[in-house]
Amino acid sequence: MRILARFAVFSMLFMLPKMSTAQHISPAEPWFSVTIGTPEATVTVGLDVKLKVIFTNNTGKDIHYSAGGPARSGPAFDINVRDAEGNPVPETPYGLKLHGKDPHPWSGSVFSATLHPGKTIEEEVSLSKEFDLSKPGKYTVQVQEKNPVFQTVKSNVLTITVVP
Repeated sequence: MRILARFAVFSMLFMLPKMSTAQHISPAEPWFSVTIGTPEATVTVGLDVKLKVIFTNNTGKDIHYSAGGPARSGPAFDINVRDAEGNPVPETPYGLKLHGKDPHPWSGSVFSATLHPGKTIEEEVSLSKEFDLSKPGKYTVQVQEKNPVFQTVKSNVLTITVVP
């Protein structure tokens, strides 16, 4: 019993300094950043809504990712599009297939790519091809990376207005 009590005291003494320093540790920097933009913040219904997605490697190491698929060449990411009331915008049949929600998935090639430290990769996405933007209104867009191993990284929020 004495050995167990000494072990408990020793453990507490050893853990207290670690617990007090843990409170002062700042959160880790994101492993990369994602920024989105659009050439046109206001678009007429029926016209293509373009989204530019820029990934930057913030680490000191190469980031390897799978690329390819039916339309994307950069790292895997989710696009969150919401209407003025905050409701998710329905995906088009193409968007459902691209996002893996269609019962008949696409077929094609996927390849491995590398993003070197401090470098960026840009990708242009057709939002109106993936999401139903056929109704006039204000839409918010945000991109989030899909990598389950690292911390989640979200982009800035962009507002796009679709007019009649």
